[in-house]
Amino acid sequence: MDASISRTVRFALRGDPEDVTSAPATIEALFTAHVEFVWRILRHFGVARADLDDQTQEVFIVAHRRLPEWDGEQPRAWLYAIARRCAASYRRRSHRRHERTVEAVPEGSDTRDLAAGMEMDRLNRALDALDEDKRSVFVLYEVEEMTMREVAEVVQCSLPTAYARLYAARRELARALEEGT
Repeated sequence: MDASISRTVRFALRGDPEDVTSAPATIEALFTAHVEFVWRILRHFGVARADLDDQTQEVFIVAHRRLPEWDGEQPRAWLYAIARRCAASYRRRSHRRHERTVEAVPEGSDTRDLAAGMEMDRLNRALDALDEDKRSVFVLYEVEEMTMREVAEVVQCSLPTAYARLYAARRELARALEEGT
């Protein structure tokens, strides 16, 4: 994560003197507490690594604009919803421009364990194959360790539906990972 995001958000906050008196502390607190969460969620939604910092910044700029509308409850759920919309917009823009993302520079020296890297790539491909509803529930519950009640509220479905999506996601992932071996 680049420290320039923090500086950029602070710079953006200085733009409107009226907002600086009440909002910056709140948006800065949100940023400090949840920037890594937003970054991971955007990554899970398919934002290219090269664009993650910019898209994370975009999420917090949108959050700053919508801060007066927010009820102050469940910040991760609120930021998740904003990140989901920003990622969808990002994917639409890159599709229209026919961009292709490059995840790794071929000549770069990668110090991570090759086998672990291959397993992570396999898992990421399997996650990408899930539909967005199942992937969201799985990532929020298994990776972000949210409670199922929080997950159901974030994805705006009933608790039984959230459990059904989690079960289906686990089943599809297990099948995809078995086929890959």
